[in-house]
Amino acid sequence: MRSVDLSKSTQAAPEPSPRGLFEGELMDLYVAILIVVPLALFLKSLWS
Repeated sequence: MRSVDLSKSTQAAPEPSPRGLFEGELMDLYVAILIVVPLALFLKSLWS
């Protein structure tokens, strides 16, 4: 009689690791902040 090993097929798929702070959409936000804040401070200094 032939036995079939089902242990590999019944295992749940590994969950993706949690995304770090510097990946994806948050990275876009950080870049936008790094551009907008100094620009805003520079423009504010022109009118002071």
